[in-house]
Amino acid sequence: MTEIIKNVKNPLPFYFFEQISKIPRASGNEKEVANYIVEIAIKHSLQYYIDEHNNVLVTKSASVGRENEDAILLQAHTDMVAEKNVATKHDFKKDPIKLLQNGNILSASGTTLGADDGFGVSIMLAILTDESISHPKLECLFTSAEEIGLVGASKFDYSKISSKKMINLDSAEENTVIIGCCGGIRTELTIPVSFTNGNYNGYKITIGGLCGGHSGEDIDRGRLNAHILMGKALEFLKDASFCSISSIHGGDKDNAIPRECELVIVPDDISLVDKKISMLDSYLRSFVKANEDKGIFVKAEKVNVNSVMSKEATNKLLKTLSLPNGVLTYREVAPILPNTSRNLARIRTNKSNVSIGFSSRAYLEKDLMVSVNTLNNLAIEIGGTTFHHEKYPGWQGEPSSSLVTNWQKAYNKACQGVTMPTLIHAGLECGLITAGVSGLNAISVGCNVHDLHTPMETMEIDSMDRIYDTMIEFLKQ
Repeated sequence: MTEIIKNVKNPLPFYFFEQISKIPRASGNEKEVANYIVEIAIKHSLQYYIDEHNNVLVTKSASVGRENEDAILLQAHTDMVAEKNVATKHDFKKDPIKLLQNGNILSASGTTLGADDGFGVSIMLAILTDESISHPKLECLFTSAEEIGLVGASKFDYSKISSKKMINLDSAEENTVIIGCCGGIRTELTIPVSFTNGNYNGYKITIGGLCGGHSGEDIDRGRLNAHILMGKALEFLKDASFCSISSIHGGDKDNAIPRECELVIVPDDISLVDKKISMLDSYLRSFVKANEDKGIFVKAEKVNVNSVMSKEATNKLLKTLSLPNGVLTYREVAPILPNTSRNLARIRTNKSNVSIGFSSRAYLEKDLMVSVNTLNNLAIEIGGTTFHHEKYPGWQGEPSSSLVTNWQKAYNKACQGVTMPTLIHAGLECGLITAGVSGLNAISVGCNVHDLHTPMETMEIDSMDRIYDTMIEFLKQ
């Protein structure tokens, strides 16, 4: 049944994983995968609803004898983060993901794998099409554009949902039951700049080879942010001679820790900067803490520059690059996780401004607003503007609910293991969906997926097998 993934216990969900991996589904490009889900529903005579945002709801009637039981909502998102290595030739708008299997590990060739959240979509499609499974009425919601701000979930018509129990399949740790997540907001900070044209001698500095990662789940792992590191590089060079910025560019996704950054500068006295440039690589390597960042490279080359920003604009950018980044505060009670965080994710130099994308996360609204106000105050100070968007709420469930205990029992029976309730410092659609469906109780579960939102993303094959077994056992209850 599967073409690439071999030696699995449950071929059906892996078959669907291979099929959706052939469909380009970067965030904002979910129409084709939504149509595929509709085709599956039609083929198996299942009721479906698709909206203008490419959200799809598929309903499967209860097994014979279980018609009077409460319905269960299963949910996953169809989009994936589109990240690739610099040397990888891949068009996320038309090319399939090239899957690679190395024993128990599934990865992709130079790109994100899309296990986030392809495994959840695949498990749901397998459950919808497998007639041997005993289950109550199932409502399977496939949402769009989750990775760019939970957009699909924020626009779905929840009057179409009758379930009061929900399992979100978007966690990345098999031995946990997620019962809460933080809320988040994205911010676009725009700094107006003007350029002076001329013929200048400058340097192009490139930082790359960093691991990056998920801006929520990996924010406390000590991984370097390429933009913050570039700010340190510029401050280091300024000790020799002031360096005006010509351009700065880096990052791509607001929910990914940036792995690369490119800066073009014009020193007041390039001869004084030459010696500092020779020391830059070793200086920046001194900040490496995580093993995953040991592949860092720093490249500096002399270039001719045609335009340069003012010193005032350069100082404004330096102030922005020195803003506290990463984990801002930790929770004071168990589980000890980041409480608030901020990720300087993306920088673009345009004709008349520099635009900088941030993502802020916090469990409580008041803490999220602290980060928002910090960015607003910075914008006022440096003469910039902020635009806040894609805000979504946090979510807190009950650790001792029947939904949690029933999942734990199912996991123990299917896998002879233990799984424990916890929180996650990332955004999940559970907050929006539980707000939209009155009385809905939710948990989030999933298999072991590593290095999400990076080309290093991998999934443990046997872990997905076990989560599928657990789902089947759970639905039997």
